[in-house]
Amino acid sequence: MIQSATPKSSPAQASTAATFYAVIFLIGFFWHGAAQESNDLWRVDPEQGLVTLLWTPLLGVLFGLAVVRGFRLLEGRMSWLPALQREFRDLLGRPSGRDLFILAVASSVGEEVLFRGAMLDAWGPWISSLVFAGLHIGPKRSLWPWTLSSLLLGLCLAALTLATGNLGAAIAAHFVINLLNLRYITRRPEFGRPQGRGVSGAGLQRL
Repeated sequence: MIQSATPKSSPAQASTAATFYAVIFLIGFFWHGAAQESNDLWRVDPEQGLVTLLWTPLLGVLFGLAVVRGFRLLEGRMSWLPALQREFRDLLGRPSGRDLFILAVASSVGEEVLFRGAMLDAWGPWISSLVFAGLHIGPKRSLWPWTLSSLLLGLCLAALTLATGNLGAAIAAHFVINLLNLRYITRRPEFGRPQGRGVSGAGLQRL
């Protein structure tokens, strides 16, 4: 019997990842609440009005699109990018559009609430971004540029948060980057299945 080379959907992995990011969200939520004595973790500036809260996510969308476009342009020049994509494709299989959306929402909200909502306020942009980069360590030493790019992205998201005074831009940017990258990785037929076992199940937590 010939086995199909098309990866299958992995709803259990999507559910596991969503649970992980829910825990991340709760850590950030209670951390912020204990430190600030307030549950308003969305706004860095408590006096910020509704109009600002509504338009600042658009900056995040534009930034996220620019980041994705930049990595697409660099893909042919940096071998670690296709290698990283193959690792995640081997792990994720071919999730449904619903699972991709859940992963993108869960990862962007969970990580931003922790790193830019609670940790940025407590430890500043550099330390919070270093810890953020530590969550994005690849399964192979050759993928260290991913960790470095995560550090730079973390600093940019911290700057967006401080500049806009709320988490809207950072969450929107993170969501756009993750959704477009996940869809790109899991829908490219030319990747095929890589040799070896790829990343472990825990690697999904580093999206």
